[in-house]
Amino acid sequence: MTAGELPEPRKREGLAGHLAAARMLAADFAAGRLHHAWIFAGPRGIGKATLAFRFARYTLAGQAGFLLEEPASAPLHLPADDPVFRRVSSGGHADLRVVEPAGARGEIRVDAIRDAFRFLRLTPGEAAWRVLIVDGADSMNVNAQNAALKLLEEPPPNVLILLVAHRPSLLLATVRSRCRLLRLTPLDRPEFDEVLRDIAPELDDEACARLFAVAGGSPGTALELEQLGGRALKEAVDALLDLLPAIDRQALDTVAAAVTVSREAAHFQAFGRILSASLAERLRTARTDAALLEAEAGVSRLLERSTALSLDRRQVVFEIFGGLARTVAGRGEGVSA
Repeated sequence: MTAGELPEPRKREGLAGHLAAARMLAADFAAGRLHHAWIFAGPRGIGKATLAFRFARYTLAGQAGFLLEEPASAPLHLPADDPVFRRVSSGGHADLRVVEPAGARGEIRVDAIRDAFRFLRLTPGEAAWRVLIVDGADSMNVNAQNAALKLLEEPPPNVLILLVAHRPSLLLATVRSRCRLLRLTPLDRPEFDEVLRDIAPELDDEACARLFAVAGGSPGTALELEQLGGRALKEAVDALLDLLPAIDRQALDTVAAAVTVSREAAHFQAFGRILSASLAERLRTARTDAALLEAEAGVSRLLERSTALSLDRRQVVFEIFGGLARTVAGRGEGVSA
């Protein structure tokens, strides 16, 4: 699987999950009671941006009159051969602006929001509406959020603003208060499998099950893990956990090398997610006890601390398994954080 196989939200025709949310948006639009600003909130990789682009296309196409003709299983649907779909997919629709994090710090700066403000003040060129999608809205810095607040307080007519946020708590309270909050949840197993099979049909039931357990119902996260060798890493982590309190030093060294192969944090973050999922699986079985529950909490704290303080990742891996070994052996020291 290559990075090119990860679908861009603007190009996805289908929608897995979030049907109730889509129906509600379609009904509000058709009834003429659509709020001008929304926050689509939820974990990363569950389809928030996909829904935002789906709603944007629907709005730009003026689909309200077709609401009753839509199948219940496909609200807000616009076919991929529709001219509006094609222009949104290519980034060429005159009435849609998309703002995303940029630069080395991965943030949205005030200039991008001010430029979007000027765009929304223009008369629509193709449709009756102008639409702004801020994907990663929780990456706006304070100045950008203050600029967004002015736009939210005084929106032009026939403007739709969609803020896609993984962590809406990072948005200013005043920004949140001027938007309707739409909380989206991780996909259930059939919905999750539908997305993965559409993108990576080579994945079998066992692979989908393993990825679902680790990714928590987030297809985007699952595909990232797959690209990083997540299934092989989970097998290696599970093998180390099964040996506790003994430690296979060579196997542990291999895992530590795999998760520190790059200076970027992606592999280490994948390790943290996989380890947390594997410990959670054990906490649901009769093989575990209260000591492991406390150790799991210590692992979570240490992973968070290692990210915040840029600790030596290789040393963190060894400390985690050393602490787990002590816990299983009943020596009580556990995982320190």
